[in-house]
Amino acid sequence: MFTVAIVSPSRSMEPINKVIAEHDFGCKFHKYIYNELSDIDWIYADCKDSCDVIFFSGELGYHYIRKRFPDIQLPCSFTAYGTKDILSILLKFKIQYPDTPLNRVFVDFLTPLNNFMDMQRYIDPQDMPFFFEDSIYDYAHITKRTQQLWDEGKIDLVISRSINNLPRLDEMHIPYLAVFPSEVMIRESIETALNDLRLNQIEPMEHIVVMIRLPFGENCPQEEREYRKATLYKLLVDYRRDAARSFSISIGTNQFELTAQRPTQTASPQHMRNLILRLQSSLNFPFRVGIGLHTNEDRCHYLAERALLEATRHGANDGFFVGGDNETLTGPLSSPSLPTYSYSNEKAIMLGRKIGISQANLLKLVGLFQADQSAVLTASSISHLLNITPRSASRILLKLHELGLIRPATDTPNGERKGRPQHRFHFLSNPFKAALVEPSEPV
Repeated sequence: MFTVAIVSPSRSMEPINKVIAEHDFGCKFHKYIYNELSDIDWIYADCKDSCDVIFFSGELGYHYIRKRFPDIQLPCSFTAYGTKDILSILLKFKIQYPDTPLNRVFVDFLTPLNNFMDMQRYIDPQDMPFFFEDSIYDYAHITKRTQQLWDEGKIDLVISRSINNLPRLDEMHIPYLAVFPSEVMIRESIETALNDLRLNQIEPMEHIVVMIRLPFGENCPQEEREYRKATLYKLLVDYRRDAARSFSISIGTNQFELTAQRPTQTASPQHMRNLILRLQSSLNFPFRVGIGLHTNEDRCHYLAERALLEATRHGANDGFFVGGDNETLTGPLSSPSLPTYSYSNEKAIMLGRKIGISQANLLKLVGLFQADQSAVLTASSISHLLNITPRSASRILLKLHELGLIRPATDTPNGERKGRPQHRFHFLSNPFKAALVEPSEPV
């Protein structure tokens, strides 16, 4: 029989207790209450040898333990909110507070770690609430950001999942709406965590989800849309036969979804790159691809959505991949170096803000550095990697050179044509690593 450690603030434990009392999960539960995130240190020490999985009531504790113990072997899970759950919360808020504009609200649990649950797709910019944008997600930084927005007169209310932080909001006299997961969400999340354990005991398998979006413009005729969907479908069927792959294909209004299962560690970004190259060479219309890999099917869909969001942000006919123990982001997949990076890299994010380089672009350069420290950097290669103009790529290279993070290449490539020379650079490994690579990241 499995043993599950339930880790939660006191108030969040109440609905969990109700779910546990009303359902037979076929396992034992050990319950732990934490008042501060640092309490999770002793909780982990106490349960790591006696429990099969740690289940957190929310995302804050989950991210804390994954960052505090990056080599943790014990499976961890949490009650996850989906996009529809967030939209439901915002709808209930508007019903309960009809006179408070949405853009006067701070939602403290939509963060870069969950890509703000893709709210940008559903809410107009002028109506967008404030989100927590700092890469350090803990009570202190949540409180600091809340106080800042309140003092600047930008918000009238906070929608919060940080239950242990509510007394601080009371002390600051800031109105709030506390959010708790529904009983259905708690039950399904616990069942998912247990099912993952059972499946891992039978045979370690991973789910793969590939989302291919066709970004039809408003002026795209219906006949052209039908042609593009039919063309893509035939290409996928041919690819499945030619590559001897087994996957299912489902079709939506403007999106295809491929799903499959593979034995653990048999799928990788390199394997997925072949599909991207096939799409690039065969299609003459826009597409975006997001690929997720995870042992849990629901989590895999979430990771594929994250990857698709990154592909949409990138803006080229390419794909991105999210998977692995740390759920790192790899892409663009057409790049031979397959750069891997993470939006939790605080060094890169802070430097990007300081020198005016998009954090997404700077993080991709960090990924390129980690994949190949001897890479030759040119405006042409960087513009392709970042999907920007060569002029913009040149400006980025110039800034990095001024900071002493890259150096001009001294070697001359064979066969270089006469005319205006192309400036070539190399990474300066130690300065670049010190300025932009987190200590926990592989190099």
